[in-house]
Amino acid sequence: MPAIRALLVDDHRVVGEAIGRLLQEAPDIEVVGQATSGPEAVHLVRRLQPSVVLMDLGLPGMDGVEATWTLRRQFPALPVLVLTMFEQEAYVREAFRAGASGYLVKTVSAGELVHAVRAVHAGDVIGRDAGSPGPLTVPAAAPRFSHREVQVLQLVVAGFGARAVAERLRLSPHTIRNHLKSVYRKLGVTGRVEAAVHAVRLGLVKA
Repeated sequence: MPAIRALLVDDHRVVGEAIGRLLQEAPDIEVVGQATSGPEAVHLVRRLQPSVVLMDLGLPGMDGVEATWTLRRQFPALPVLVLTMFEQEAYVREAFRAGASGYLVKTVSAGELVHAVRAVHAGDVIGRDAGSPGPLTVPAAAPRFSHREVQVLQLVVAGFGARAVAERLRLSPHTIRNHLKSVYRKLGVTGRVEAAVHAVRLGLVKA
């Protein structure tokens, strides 16, 4: 199985390097780069194609919430795990509204951090509130979609039916129908038209 490609975003380079060393000890995680600002993070995501981004909130210029929002709109299938010193509930809620897949404070153990990276990479949504001793699910978080589901959504928005989508992606119609069922369930809709409208509104795909 390919390693989880992690990109670190922290304006304190020494802190980022320390986090990177912790992650590198996990056999299934590879740290592919480190950014110190939001714009640099967007640039490196395009260039390095990580599979998980670890995002600090206290960034200069474009803060971590805005950077998360930007990444999730440009790369809908990319999970962003917030790792910060801010424990206030307001920061937690803002991060999840921006599309974060997880929220941890930097007091977590190395084992908890590695577990969180694996969890968000697998599509789970986790977080740590100021007074919470363990992971919690935040219902308000944006649904997570695989790369293939985003491809299917984009073709649906473009007006292709299930059979045409299957032909374009060179998959069986049965496989496409399964992807569509998963997409409908995550969006809370029952058909292609509703799915297309919700996908565009959420910024998952372009109209």
